Amino acid sequence: MPSQTTSGRARPDARRHLLRCLVAAVPVASMSVGSLVIATPAWAAPTSAPATLTPATPSGTNNYYRGPVTLNLSATDAANGVQRLEYRLGNTAPFQTAVSATGPFPASLSGSVQITQQGTTTVGYRAVGGDGSAEAVRTITVRVDTVAPVVSWPGIVDGHVGHTATLIPTRTDPAPGSGGVFIHRMWIDQTETTPLPVATSTLATGAHTISVVASDAAGNAAHFEQTFVVTTSFAELDTLIGGYVTAGAIGADLGAGLRAKLTEAAGLAEAGNVNQAKRALNQFVAAAQDGSVSGAARDTLVGDARYLQDKLAGKLPAEPATGMTVTPAIGPNPIAPATPLAASTNFPGATYRVLYFSATKGFRHDHIADTALLVQQWGQQHGFDVDIWDPRLAPASLSSTPFTSAADLAKYKTVIFGSPVDGTNPNSAPASDALNAAELAAFQGYIQAGGGFVGLHGASDAIHNVAWYRDLVGAWFTNHPGGQNGEGTCGSCINVQVNTEDPTNPATAHLPKTWLTIDELYNFDHNPRAEVHTLLSLEESTYRRSLNSGNAANVPMALMGGDHPIAWCQNYDGGRAFSLILGHDRAQYYREDFTRILLAGINWTAGQSEANCSTFRQTRTLITAGAAGGTLDPESAAAVTALLDEAQAAYLRLDYNAAGTSLNKIIALAGSPTAGTDAARGELDRQARQLRDWMKSLK
Repeated sequence: MPSQTTSGRARPDARRHLLRCLVAAVPVASMSVGSLVIATPAWAAPTSAPATLTPATPSGTNNYYRGPVTLNLSATDAANGVQRLEYRLGNTAPFQTAVSATGPFPASLSGSVQITQQGTTTVGYRAVGGDGSAEAVRTITVRVDTVAPVVSWPGIVDGHVGHTATLIPTRTDPAPGSGGVFIHRMWIDQTETTPLPVATSTLATGAHTISVVASDAAGNAAHFEQTFVVTTSFAELDTLIGGYVTAGAIGADLGAGLRAKLTEAAGLAEAGNVNQAKRALNQFVAAAQDGSVSGAARDTLVGDARYLQDKLAGKLPAEPATGMTVTPAIGPNPIAPATPLAASTNFPGATYRVLYFSATKGFRHDHIADTALLVQQWGQQHGFDVDIWDPRLAPASLSSTPFTSAADLAKYKTVIFGSPVDGTNPNSAPASDALNAAELAAFQGYIQAGGGFVGLHGASDAIHNVAWYRDLVGAWFTNHPGGQNGEGTCGSCINVQVNTEDPTNPATAHLPKTWLTIDELYNFDHNPRAEVHTLLSLEESTYRRSLNSGNAANVPMALMGGDHPIAWCQNYDGGRAFSLILGHDRAQYYREDFTRILLAGINWTAGQSEANCSTFRQTRTLITAGAAGGTLDPESAAAVTALLDEAQAAYLRLDYNAAGTSLNKIIALAGSPTAGTDAARGELDRQARQLRDWMKSLK
């Protein structure tokens, strides 16, 4: 007797057995396509369509939603209908009903449910048929974080902190948040700075504020303003004196005298001799105002002594209310994926063509498509056409390499290397060079024939085995500090102050002398300053102890030794080369101040504008070639070389006046008819004057 359920209906296993018997009884010949139609078994489970989310694009960064998200479900079951749609929040959570129907059950059913659970959740879903059969569980990952991070300053206790403390904030993202808390901006007493530990010794005694804007990986952000009071004591002032002696801010003998006078004042105060203690502190102040004491140290020593005098006299000013104020802030938003326009643009009125090359055989940067689209948009605006060579940007890429010969490349006024990282970096997995030997030979011939080159960011992380390319791009990437995902669009980026070194160059003329940005900051195999015309440099002190980079706040990073060029230009081996090593962060390509740097580099290398990109290396090469070819008198060439060495040494030690003096002497020598041919002397004069003008711009 067949197995029965309590309702008397045959169980699925009995029905399967019956069907197998029926199929076996049908002659094989009658089972051809079209002659036998087997209906969907009545016990087959329903089939769900892949779940979708509304909104389809996450509202936050790093694929997080910064608010509730709707899970959309649907399923079909033509045989038994769909009884209900279920979901669960996590692999072990119980199923809940999203939507259900009453009999007779419909052949299809759809519904939705709002997901608010914080964190990364594996949402399981399934449909249950009218006969109670359930399909296998499907899953979709939903990431929700609606809560901003929390910042606190544990070194500040009850609104007060001593004068020898170092303040490092604690940053947490309430669990189960997205984490990766990043400090976007920081102010000390309303003056913006990069996010660094705060040494209270650099602050005067009294009331202060520290403000930061912090966001998590999802982009939730808040503004935190901490008001506090810096105090001091005899013991702390003694510690400060010791630190100043160690740092060389004051001499050892003066330091010993100050400490002795401070000990005397402390003893008198402890004995209750307030007036005598105040007189001893006056003597301390007089000694601290000695002309040999540096300004910052002098101000701190004098200020602390006056504070102690007022404290002894009970005349300290009333303190303000202290504590933390938290207000909502706008965090980073996701940037939609960019799609380049076409493999080859042909804009009406375009007068020249450029090549954008970003094919990667190593690490691939997120900015590549954004930069390609930006360059094409510029072409439409400024009258040039663009070809793209990067198979991973297909169909917007050429179908085959354009690096076929120097003659073929000559159709491009400049070639932009948009981070074509390969595997030649020892930090990367082995892979082919960005350009093979034949392609590199074609490119080298193109440059020697007067072609242009723009090396953007990861262009310095390619072709690590060819010295000629290293000299063209300026320096090879070695490593970079890490960052936090809370930055939004770049988990390896940190805050930095950038110095504008040449304000006369079209690429940098629009920038202030110093400015703040957030980007990935490369270190190099060597400092290229001696060989290139530096346009921008990093102020390493503004990020060496970055709060946003690992344990750097406690263990300062080893960088480039304080001198850190990050953008430069040069006339090299017959061509024009421009390198901008910032530009990892996709967000940079939507910031006008940054993109103007890149556009100017394209214009100059394409020969559409002029700029002073003179270098000492270029001039030295000219002299060497002139001496070897007989166009410069040997004695004159030797004298000019010595003067050029003097000028370069003065430039590297920041003595621009001395550099200019040596260059003036070269100009004078170039004016002598006995120094060489008219053409050679004229070119030497031109290059020396450009170097001199550059030195003038640096003063």
